[in-house]
Amino acid sequence: MLLTRSLFLLWRSSQMKNLLSRYLTPVLAGLMFAGTALAANQVAPHENYPEKPIRVILPFSPGSGTDIITRILGEEMRKSLGQPIIVESRAGANGFIAAEAAARAPADGYTLFITTNTTHSTNPSLFKTLPYDPVKDFEPIGAIVRPYYTFIVNNDVPATTLSELITYLKKSEGKTNFGWSATVSQLSTMAFLDRIGAESNGIPYKSSPQVMTDLIGGRLQFTIQDIATAMPNVTAGRVRALAVTSPARSAKMPDVPTLAEAGIPEFAVEAWVGMFAPAGVPKPVIDRLSKSLQAALADPKVAAQMEACCMFPVFKTTPEEFSDYLKKDRALWAGRIKEAGIEPQ
Repeated sequence: MLLTRSLFLLWRSSQMKNLLSRYLTPVLAGLMFAGTALAANQVAPHENYPEKPIRVILPFSPGSGTDIITRILGEEMRKSLGQPIIVESRAGANGFIAAEAAARAPADGYTLFITTNTTHSTNPSLFKTLPYDPVKDFEPIGAIVRPYYTFIVNNDVPATTLSELITYLKKSEGKTNFGWSATVSQLSTMAFLDRIGAESNGIPYKSSPQVMTDLIGGRLQFTIQDIATAMPNVTAGRVRALAVTSPARSAKMPDVPTLAEAGIPEFAVEAWVGMFAPAGVPKPVIDRLSKSLQAALADPKVAAQMEACCMFPVFKTTPEEFSDYLKKDRALWAGRIKEAGIEPQ
C-alpha cells in the first residue's frame, strides 16, 4: 500500500512538471524577451545629448567682451553639437543674479554659465555671503580666454601718457571719478591708486558699455577696461588709451605702450573667461561639452576672430585642469583683496 502511494505521488509530480514546462515556459520566455527589448529601448538621456537648444547665461550685458566671445564660440560649438546656443544676459549685482540662476538650473546640460573671475574668484572674498557656492554649485567645463585690460581716459583729461595721468590724479586730490562693472577693474584701479599714492571716487556700474558711455560723456575721468570693450571707442577717437596690461603691445593698438613701458612694471591685470554647468550634470555630458569647447578653441578661425574682436588670447583647458587653475586663482585674489585692506561686505 505504501509503495503504491509513493508511486502515485511520483507520477503526479512528474505530470505537474510536464504541465508547467508545457504552458509556463513560453510565458516566461515572452516576459524575458519583453524585458530585454525594454532595456534595449531605454537609452540614458545623456546618450543623445543635446536634443534641444542650449541656454548660456552671462553675468554681463550685450556688447561686453564676454558677450562677444560667447557668441563667436556658440556659433562654432553649434556645428559640433548640432543644436543652437542661445545667449541670455543677466547683468548686475556683481554677477549674483546670473550665477544664482545658473546654479539653480536643472542639471541636464541645457543651461550653461559663461563667466569670469568676478563670480568665482573675487566674490568669495568680497562678500560674507553669496546666493551661490562657486565650488559646490558648479561643474567646470573649461577655460576659454584670458582677457587683458587697458587704461583709458576721457578726451578732456590733460593726459596723453600714463605718467601724465598720474600727475593729474595727484593734483586733483580725490576730485576725479573712475568707473567699473567687474571686480577685476575695481580692484586693479584701487591697487593702481594705492601704488601711485592718489585718490579717486569709484562708481559701480551694471555693465562695461555703461562705463564707456559715462567716460565718453565726462562723468568719469578714467577707467581700466577690458580691451574688447575699449577698443572700438579708442579706434573711433571717443576716448584715449594710455597703456595696455598685456605682456606685449597689442597688434590692434600698436602705439599704446605696455604698463612696464609706461613706467608701472610688475603690475599684472588679467582675468579669465570660462564655461561651467550646474553641479550634478552627468559626466558624459560634461565630457561632450568639453570636447566641443576645446575643438572650437583649437580652430584657427575662432582664435583669429577672438583676437580680431577682443584681443583675448585663447586659454584652452580640460575640466580637471580648469578646476585646478580655479583653486589657485581664488587664493591669488583672496590675497590681493586682503592686501588692499578690503573687508567683506
